[in-house]
Amino acid sequence: MDKIKFALFTDLHYDHIPDGRERIENFVTNIKDTDVDFVIQLGDFCIPKEENQVLLDMLDSIGKPYYHVIGNHDSDLFPREKVMNFLHMGKSYYSFNYGKVKFIVLDTCFIKTDNGYEPYCKKNYNRIKDIYPILPDYEFKWLEDQLTDDSEYFVIFSHHSFENEFAKRGVYNRDEVRSLINRVNQTGKKVLLCINGHDHGDSLEKIGQTYYFGLNTMSYIWFGPEYEHFCYSDEIHKKYPGLKDIVLYEEGLYSIITITEHGGIEIQGMNGQYQNISPRELGLGDVWNGRSILPTISSLKVE
Repeated sequence: MDKIKFALFTDLHYDHIPDGRERIENFVTNIKDTDVDFVIQLGDFCIPKEENQVLLDMLDSIGKPYYHVIGNHDSDLFPREKVMNFLHMGKSYYSFNYGKVKFIVLDTCFIKTDNGYEPYCKKNYNRIKDIYPILPDYEFKWLEDQLTDDSEYFVIFSHHSFENEFAKRGVYNRDEVRSLINRVNQTGKKVLLCINGHDHGDSLEKIGQTYYFGLNTMSYIWFGPEYEHFCYSDEIHKKYPGLKDIVLYEEGLYSIITITEHGGIEIQGMNGQYQNISPRELGLGDVWNGRSILPTISSLKVE
């Protein structure tokens, strides 16, 4: 296999926006015309209910394998098992191979309490005394084992970032994970990319030999009631009450990544625009929660 090409998106939040179906339909239409090996979404996809099966049907129609990452909001209303059953996930963290590359999917939606690790579910996080998000020690050990097999290159997917130092956005034990990655890179193997969603912003940083890529949301930036605004009809705002607290992107953002036989990386980015109102019109700049909130996805080409 000379190269591996995959499409990815994150944070659709289908049930919270009026045009989620259009975003997925456009994505599917565009991806069908590209020669991708697989598709992956990085979490906060939709409520796992029967009427949302249409989303999986649309992904099915691409005719390529597709994979899922658990996001925190996927479990807002239902237990983890319900989410996994809906997404047909046998495990919440797993790996798969294409050619020389092992792709590793992590589950960072865990809370560390006085009683141990618990999956994030139905907003069961005590902000005062619990640690969240975190990669549990047993999943860390599993990751270590995955990174020491015979694969030559690795790509790691997670919902939360192993790079973001802003507030509590990033994974709590991200320093340990980055140290592990650096040790692996010193052995002649290479972790090419760590890719996350969750932050609803665009970021791309190289730490050591690895690129940490925060994929921008497919849909919107959340600002909260302090910046509430009413840009749509009363009917739409009534159906989607959270819409007043967000700024929608016009386009459904996504990326296509190509990895060459010798570990080259090409990230195909996007330049979009805001839909009805911009953060600047709300008195904000281009950065929020430590991330660029421009409606863009970074591009990269490394031979």
